[in-house]
Amino acid sequence: MEYTKYFLTTTFLLSLLATINLFAEESKMQKTNKKNIHIAESKMIMGATEYIKIEPPGVTLNARIDTGAKTTSLDARDITPFERDGKKWVKFSVYDADKEYQVERPVFDTVLIKRHGGESQRRYMVKMRVTADEVSQLIPVSLTDRSAYEFPILIGRNFLKDYFIVDVSQKNLLKKFKNNENK
Repeated sequence: MEYTKYFLTTTFLLSLLATINLFAEESKMQKTNKKNIHIAESKMIMGATEYIKIEPPGVTLNARIDTGAKTTSLDARDITPFERDGKKWVKFSVYDADKEYQVERPVFDTVLIKRHGGESQRRYMVKMRVTADEVSQLIPVSLTDRSAYEFPILIGRNFLKDYFIVDVSQKNLLKKFKNNENK
């Protein structure tokens, strides 16, 4: 009888200790914000809009962050396909306020984008370097005329994953490029 009591007490204490260690390890990997929501330390928080640098042409644009979009989309106008060394390329214009930049990129892919309330649209995809704060990635970007939209670039999950958490109640949380500084 005494042995069973000792065994059960020891088992209980060991499970309690294991649970405490598990919570201690988890708290090292996470920090808690004001509302007790756990956020991984390795991810940065960005707002619903941010200033993003796009290369080429090396310009900073005000971007809409869209976790519902699979890919990033850039306002590109006068999109003209051409061939260089037997490969498909496109040239297009990118605008920063009233300044126009001419860009040429090899075609990475073409995709059919299904639009809510509109016809599907075939778009060219090119690889471009996108930078937000200290995160810089060479990612596929779809080219489309976004002149009717407030934001010339829409940042999708292909840039956000693994690096960012989006707080849709905030704007311009990232330090670098804030208020269009540090172009």
